[in-house]
Amino acid sequence: MKKFLIVFLISAYGFAQSSVNEYKYVVVPKKFDFLKEENQYRMNTMTKFLLEESNFNAVYSDEMPADLKNNPCQGLKVDVINDSGLFTTKLKVVLKDCGDRIVYTSEEGKSKIKEYQGAYHEALRGAFKSLKALNYAYQPKEGESVVEVRNTPAAQLTPARTVEKPAEIVREVEASAATVVTNAKLSESDLGTLYAQPIANGYQLVDMTPQVVMFLKATSQQNMFIAQRGALSGTVYQDAGKWYFEYYDGGKLMKEELKIKF
Repeated sequence: MKKFLIVFLISAYGFAQSSVNEYKYVVVPKKFDFLKEENQYRMNTMTKFLLEESNFNAVYSDEMPADLKNNPCQGLKVDVINDSGLFTTKLKVVLKDCGDRIVYTSEEGKSKIKEYQGAYHEALRGAFKSLKALNYAYQPKEGESVVEVRNTPAAQLTPARTVEKPAEIVREVEASAATVVTNAKLSESDLGTLYAQPIANGYQLVDMTPQVVMFLKATSQQNMFIAQRGALSGTVYQDAGKWYFEYYDGGKLMKEELKIKF
């Protein structure tokens, strides 16, 4: 009986991986059914980020490339199912084909955090663990040609902004030669003012040293970025005129205020 169960699970895993690999895109909606507003609690932005982190080519439903518009069946549609109870937030990630048939359902992610955004993000990350374990890699069907798809440049996603730089760092900072700060405990007082320098798909933030301390990847939401600081990943966003970096550290949601000049 145990051997049969192991064989069944391995077969099911292999089938799910094979099925998912046949699709070139994953389409992310601007709003999930269990939420009241578009991108509420930044769930849609986080879903797209986690899909990209799992090697999927994720696109928003209103920003589909031409080949996907012409053939919607090249893509899967992602949905997040909320099965939360009174004290525990429970989420699953579902991938459906163009006929709304379920191709893959993730394991359940859970959180006991009381605050909505923290709970949803923690549960979503938990659900994505099984999806990431599929090791997705697009495998076109026989006869299909593979066309390289590049991410939309940041300039098309966010309004152009003038980068202000002090005189002492007018020279161009090459990312390959810059020292990246990896201390996860830096505060605003430690960082001081950060200066945004445009790079492909976003910005790099440099201090007065100059050192590159963070990378920002543009999203379709104005004044919101996918952020990477050393081993930490999260979001940088503007709220009431101030910039904040939110990320998880040891399962705890952290929030830091940043002073950024674009």
